[in-house]
Amino acid sequence: MSANPPKGAKPSSADRRKGQRPRADRPKGAKAAAAQRAAAQAAAAKRRNMILGAILVGVIVVVAAVILLSSGGGDKGGGAAGGGPVAGVAETSEMLDGIPQAGGELGDPKAPVTLIEFADMQCPFCAQFAKGPYPVIVNDYVRDGKVRVEFRTLSFIGPDSEKAARAAAAAGAQGRESYFTQIWYFNQGGENTGYATDGFVERIWKAAGVDVAKAKAFVATPQAQQSLDGANRDAEKYGVSSTPSFVIGRTGGPYTKLETDVGSAEGLKAAIDALLKK
Repeated sequence: MSANPPKGAKPSSADRRKGQRPRADRPKGAKAAAAQRAAAQAAAAKRRNMILGAILVGVIVVVAAVILLSSGGGDKGGGAAGGGPVAGVAETSEMLDGIPQAGGELGDPKAPVTLIEFADMQCPFCAQFAKGPYPVIVNDYVRDGKVRVEFRTLSFIGPDSEKAARAAAAAGAQGRESYFTQIWYFNQGGENTGYATDGFVERIWKAAGVDVAKAKAFVATPQAQQSLDGANRDAEKYGVSSTPSFVIGRTGGPYTKLETDVGSAEGLKAAIDALLKK
């Protein structure tokens, strides 16, 4: 058995080969290593907490955005709804000028095919249809006297829907409902955000060529309510529960509900072409 080295002696080469430290240095080295490990652990914990905090903030932001969008709050939309100038006036005039209008009807009364549209003025899909497939139908069929369109304005979504429906009926009493509804859709705000103020309605009336004083007087009359009641009765008759929905047939009837992709004009065109061949 080998003897311990004398006090104060340097470690032997054998000790160094074994990776041993001089006995007097070991406690100091152990404390330093422990301190380094503790500092590293603390730094790692801090980084984890920062990452978790950032993730939590991101989740809160996403959830808040989803709630805001689903409730229809916040963004009131563009155009007149957002406080800007009234949009869509030129496009609407280009599409409709020269086509006969009466009340909620557009096109030649003697056209062989009648298309009835059920819509809610707050419905974003109705706005998409109005600015996409609808101009195709008007230009290809209504302007040529092949199709006439009747509007049934419903109020499924909320109080602003009924206000808009009455305003549309008032425009129809002056033969301007098609202009009014089309321009409204160009300026439509978010559902139930309160954008449909009296001032907003008046701006759309003016842009549609409606006499505002006469329209304001009309909305409170029984005739305005009759327009809403008639639309609701027809919706019940044809089983309409969503907007936009369409009923179609040879003018004079019978009419049937049409199931079609409202994002494209192709379904409507096919149905119209089939009826024109009868």
